[in-house]
Amino acid sequence: MNPFIKKVLKKIEKGEKVTIWFDIDGTLCDSEDKSYADAIPDEAMICLLNHLYDKGCQIFLVTARGSTSGIDWKELTKKELKEWGVKYHKLIMGYPKDLYIGDETLRPNEFLELI
Repeated sequence: MNPFIKKVLKKIEKGEKVTIWFDIDGTLCDSEDKSYADAIPDEAMICLLNHLYDKGCQIFLVTARGSTSGIDWKELTKKELKEWGVKYHKLIMGYPKDLYIGDETLRPNEFLELI
């Protein structure tokens, strides 16, 4: 298991405050061809997310919905999350996310090795 993941899991076990970011499409639901209104929730992932929320984790949801089209999907997204019973602290819309590089995810040196 990734050592960073182990570290986070230990923090959760100890009751320490942990912030976890979840993407929506392809993680919490399946939305074929960006048909967001027909998205199918992934009940197992939502159950896990809600469990983490209940254990005191800070849950941030991010989505690229609207980042290229300019369409505002916020109300539909909030409605879906409510219907699916998703517990969260913050929703960030229009988040472009082709690739995230940081010291605690895909580390810069790992990215340089890939390139």
